[in-house]
Amino acid sequence: MDLDGCPAPPVAWAPAAPPGDLPVLRRWRAAVGPARVGNGTARATVRWPLTVAVWNANVGGGAIRALWDHMTQARERATRPAVLLLQEVFAAGSTIPPQTPTAAWARRIAGTPAGEHRTDICSFARGAGLSLVYVPSMRNGSPAADPPEDRGNAILANVPLSSPTAIELPFERQRRVAVTAALTIGDQTVELCSVHLDNRAPWLRAWRTPGSARRRQMAALLGSFPGSRAGAARVLGGDFNTWVGGRREKAYQHARAHFPLPAQPDPKPTHHFEIGGWLRHSDHLMFRVPPGWNCEYRRLDDTFGSDHYPLVGTLEPASETR
Repeated sequence: MDLDGCPAPPVAWAPAAPPGDLPVLRRWRAAVGPARVGNGTARATVRWPLTVAVWNANVGGGAIRALWDHMTQARERATRPAVLLLQEVFAAGSTIPPQTPTAAWARRIAGTPAGEHRTDICSFARGAGLSLVYVPSMRNGSPAADPPEDRGNAILANVPLSSPTAIELPFERQRRVAVTAALTIGDQTVELCSVHLDNRAPWLRAWRTPGSARRRQMAALLGSFPGSRAGAARVLGGDFNTWVGGRREKAYQHARAHFPLPAQPDPKPTHHFEIGGWLRHSDHLMFRVPPGWNCEYRRLDDTFGSDHYPLVGTLEPASETR
């Protein structure tokens, strides 16, 4: 559907879960609304560099407007292309289906950002005139929760997005669906992916929590993204939930083998661990680009109301690098 709940071109479906996961995945699918897509009215000039950020928005607790303004407020960036790879955003309204007795859902998360109204991602994109691809992963709360909501991953941009795809990952504790899309600047294509891996395995398979659950999900994702489009630059961003081994976890190392840049990632951790409050490397932004391209990022020092720090970087071809 589009951002107003009307019919829209479908999002491509790329199942990456094994057949044995399908019975439980169907229960989670039954509780969520449709994917939502729309190409907004805001149009950046086709000038490099591309600003790209990855951020877990804490299901309404993060101030998306404040982060977007931070990314685009400088005069030299105000009319240039920008994209947000988002995790834990939500959609609400009549497109969320009634619950059925066998459907599965996640615990309700309903934060409110300081200085902003709690706004679902479709309303935000529509109001700001931005392009959006949003794919829900799970119901946000039980059947009694009002208003009904689902939550998942999204790609938000001030340029048109094309080729939207949903990649359903192997099931561990909760349903996870990565979202991909492409954008074009001049004669160059950039393929983008936003992903959120499970933070732990179910209790009956608790031994998988330190890393093998996320390794399984990442291996499945990498079977579908990056795609085979020749000459495209590719960006992978998301909350990998690499909380035990950090960048030593196999999920991260598998991703780095496919997305090797930047050579020196920002060393600052990105998320306050739920127990004890210490910081961990959970969120990652990585690139796979043609020779000579410039790509870099840094962690911001403001969480914008979320429990995660955003990573914000730039990407540009060799011909544009100054």
